[in-house]
Amino acid sequence: MDERKYERVVADREIECIAAGLRSKVVLYDLSAGGCMIETRQLVLANGASVYLVLNHFLETSGQIAWQAEGHAGVQFGQMLNEAAVRFLGFSPSRQCFETMIPRDRFGRLLPPLQ
Repeated sequence: MDERKYERVVADREIECIAAGLRSKVVLYDLSAGGCMIETRQLVLANGASVYLVLNHFLETSGQIAWQAEGHAGVQFGQMLNEAAVRFLGFSPSRQCFETMIPRDRFGRLLPPLQ
């Protein structure tokens, strides 16, 4: 069972990662107050390596690589992020089954079936 200290949210956004003096764009897949998962296909990072992440234009943090697998890495933050910042940067996917979602217009009215 996956036991996590902090609730994770899906982020799926491009961020900037600075490691070993190199700047690179990476994809932030998920985020919690204590860490995140990034795609590291262009970067070679060792476990324990220090990274600096620019999450958006007003939020930056640093941490260390905790694990790596198949072009992805887990980052453990040196200082916890505020939960409000985590919720702002991420989103929670709908728990509703896709097949049961009824298409609606922007006013909430049901759309007619496709012919």
